[in-house]
Amino acid sequence: MKRIKRFHLLSLFGDMQSKLYDHAVALLTLHFANPTNRSEIWGNEKLPRNSYFSTEIEKLLNQVLEDGLIKRIETEKIKQLRLQETYQISPRDYELQITNKGRECLGMEQVARQGDYSWYGANYGFDGTLDKAAKINPNLFK
Repeated sequence: MKRIKRFHLLSLFGDMQSKLYDHAVALLTLHFANPTNRSEIWGNEKLPRNSYFSTEIEKLLNQVLEDGLIKRIETEKIKQLRLQETYQISPRDYELQITNKGRECLGMEQVARQGDYSWYGANYGFDGTLDKAAKINPNLFK
């Protein structure tokens, strides 16, 4: 997976909130298929014949899940289903949330896109948490 695709995919989860699988696929499909974003994300790469953006997004999500950048979270519906004698759980029943590794990857990619490495890491030890941000700039969260 190219860095630009990973960056745009992880940016949906950058708020650290969990998202339903179907909502994430729908939002990412709209984002990746948008003509203004499509040229930046896909470049000259063409979509495979007889394929849809949603299937490509699901492939990218599976790859990011395997890499450990996003994790599946059980919902109340899944917990209730597991109490029954027989049940069937689909990957679409889970919610998706970014992991610490994914947050670090997204943060470093944002820094690389801004081109300003001086404030990140070495000088302040900023790790993306609000506590560290409050120590760097106390007036920011008043």
